[in-house]
Amino acid sequence: MHDAAIRFDRGTLVVDDVGLDRFPSLSWDPRTGTWRAPAHRLAALKAEISARGRPVKADPSRGWEIDKRDPAALTLREYQSRALVAWTAFGRRGVVVLPTGAGKTRLAIAAIMQTGLPAAVLCPTRALAALWVTELERFLGERVGLIGDGERRLGRITVMTFESAYRVMDFIGDRFGLLVVDEVHHFGGGVKLEALEASPAVARLGLTATAPPPESTQMRTIESLMGPIVFELSFSDLVGRHLSHVTMTKIAVRLDEDERARYDRDVAPFREMARQFRAAFPGGDYASLAKALGSSPEGRRALVAHGRAMELASFPRAKRKLVRELLARHRDDKSIVFTAFASNAYVLARDNLVPVISSETQGAERREILQAFREGRLRTIASARVLNEGIDVPDARVALIVAGTLGPREHVQRIGRVLRPSAGKTALVYELVTAETSDETRAKKRGRHAPRSAARHSQA
Repeated sequence: MHDAAIRFDRGTLVVDDVGLDRFPSLSWDPRTGTWRAPAHRLAALKAEISARGRPVKADPSRGWEIDKRDPAALTLREYQSRALVAWTAFGRRGVVVLPTGAGKTRLAIAAIMQTGLPAAVLCPTRALAALWVTELERFLGERVGLIGDGERRLGRITVMTFESAYRVMDFIGDRFGLLVVDEVHHFGGGVKLEALEASPAVARLGLTATAPPPESTQMRTIESLMGPIVFELSFSDLVGRHLSHVTMTKIAVRLDEDERARYDRDVAPFREMARQFRAAFPGGDYASLAKALGSSPEGRRALVAHGRAMELASFPRAKRKLVRELLARHRDDKSIVFTAFASNAYVLARDNLVPVISSETQGAERREILQAFREGRLRTIASARVLNEGIDVPDARVALIVAGTLGPREHVQRIGRVLRPSAGKTALVYELVTAETSDETRAKKRGRHAPRSAARHSQA
């Protein structure tokens, strides 16, 4: 009986000298006359071969340089230590769910130190990749690689954007024994899953503040590639202890008379077509509805008009005026203003003479704005979606949530921007809601996910 050899080949594993038995992880590739498995199945494949009494004489893990260190120097919080223990107990595979601001980066660094494995860290944006490099080099004391944002520098520890990982993991995936995926919820859908499939890393750590619902298709996909949720804490578990106390204030506004007329006119065709669609296709989702409407000129016009109505509900005159009043009230506090659309953020920036961080903001300008905010030279930043997740925003006390379009996940991430603890701090979150519109409907859906330490409602 021959020893088996597993080699990495373009994001897959090829098994040589495996014998005649077929293994569950393997599929026959008639083009090359070889047995192959997805690279992410390395640990399972080795277990299958070993269970049949076949020694594995070679596999990608033989080339991994191990450099274990004691993570005690990180002074992990109690819940971070428990999360690390839980992840280890699940065979170093799984997802940790912690609120924004709870220190997921520190946990990942502890996992890198404890395992000693060469690691690939994946994150959604270039801005976040740069922050990961900074933090990793600060705690690990070694040069960290970066692939993305015009850089292609490989290291024992290498940070990649999702897009870059999708492009290169087929070729370099076998260099890494630990795969860390920040904001792993993005991989619950069609976000280039091949980046995770092409990694043979036997240790896998997913990080998120907002995991998909249990038993959902999205969560099952993540579990198959990263492992199950192994540790989870909510805002309520940490607010007031490890995160700042917070007061939530929801303020309802109303459309002006002419705005109401425009809103009702624009939303009416869509509502009628949606009613007819749901009568014909009970249980049909919004994507199916939009696809159906997009197949006719009348349906396309209804979708465009509905979009105008949504934008109007997100940012009517009353919200614009209220933001000015709230920023004046909190002129001495560091504040972040979140809008649904970048165009609204720029309007508020002109109104209040504050900078905007958007997808168009270059890296150097973004760093300059955040540094000025950190030092107190700027008191307010406006943004649509860029600050929702990932970017390490300096300590802020006030969040003005003017509107959102991405649901509960976005809402949780935005609140987390102001929950970094400091002595005597109580964070303030204002949510502005346009009554009797789609804006109010969305607010009700996402409201279940907000912290409950304190809340009040008012009418503008």
